[in-house]
Amino acid sequence: MILLVTKYQFLATPDTKSMWIFAIVVVVFIVLLLIGNFTTSRKSGKTSEQKKRYSKYMFRQMARSMGLQKQHMEILEHLIKATKVKQPMLIFTSPGLLDDTLKKGLYSLDRRKGINEEAKEKSISQIFEIKQIIEQNSKKKIGIRSSHLVKPGQPIVMLPEHGGQFPSKVLSNLRDMLACTVAKDGTGGELRWKRGTKLKVIFWRDNDAGYSFFTKVLGYDAVKGQPAVFIQHSKTLRREQQRKFRRKPLERPCFFFPIRVMEFREGRRIRKKAIVQKNQRILGTVIDISAGGCSIRTLTLLDRGTLVRVEFDIERKVPIAAFGKVRRVRKEKLRGGIMHIMFTKVSSKNLNQIYSYVYNYTPPINIVKNQF
Repeated sequence: MILLVTKYQFLATPDTKSMWIFAIVVVVFIVLLLIGNFTTSRKSGKTSEQKKRYSKYMFRQMARSMGLQKQHMEILEHLIKATKVKQPMLIFTSPGLLDDTLKKGLYSLDRRKGINEEAKEKSISQIFEIKQIIEQNSKKKIGIRSSHLVKPGQPIVMLPEHGGQFPSKVLSNLRDMLACTVAKDGTGGELRWKRGTKLKVIFWRDNDAGYSFFTKVLGYDAVKGQPAVFIQHSKTLRREQQRKFRRKPLERPCFFFPIRVMEFREGRRIRKKAIVQKNQRILGTVIDISAGGCSIRTLTLLDRGTLVRVEFDIERKVPIAAFGKVRRVRKEKLRGGIMHIMFTKVSSKNLNQIYSYVYNYTPPINIVKNQF
């Protein structure tokens, strides 16, 4: 009975002071937690609108690094929004996505009515410039460093240590050497340099750049029924020059005219005028074309540096005229050869025809309306 009535106090009765201290600790903890969350949200970007602006900033940074100008970025951003591209950054690394987006813009613009023709051609040119700039800059780090990657059929030029330069072609790429056609002299006779003769080899890789490397003659034999010279492989190819514009075979007849620069005196001033020599029309064949120039095969070669007017068509469409300058001349065995022309003046309309052919831009199935 005594145990039943005895009262045991196991816990001390809390006083008012202890309760206040506990409450203050809890409040301080909550405040610190809120401050921590606020600071974290500031660092990571708080709102969806701020995240959108940040993404746009990153997109423009990438565009600038690719070489795009302000007008190009504005057009590209507009097309991305109009075509509802889900991952805009892929535009810079996915040629298929870039082509699809630009094509829809091109053909929407082409079908638009009530727009000034000059303004339309200018907008089309800017869209093609976007393609050309992104393609060129995306290939800057792409190339080959070893002659093991040179493909059979690649035209090359051999420069032996004793002088001269001789065109050749790779017949076969073997494990330890390249088999190339034997160089020939001006009369068509074979040139067989001694084993060990040092050579410099230069070549131009399609849609890439020019390359050169040093090697030496290893010997001679027949490959695929042709006399061949074997030269040593090199793992130190030098990239000489990158092609700025994509080039595409054409094989269309053309006429070209030399241009003569005349000087006229006007008082004390001397004015120059370029006059097309229309009475000196020369026939040729445009064998390949780019937005920057073309190559012409002809029996009548002009001197390097000569100004010319070239007239041709693409796939039997509207005739194209372009002004240019002869940059290089390569003579062939008997007569004639190939001239490499750099365009100096082309109208926006004609340039857009060339771009459209080179990039093979045909109308897509689904065209987004009213993109411009």
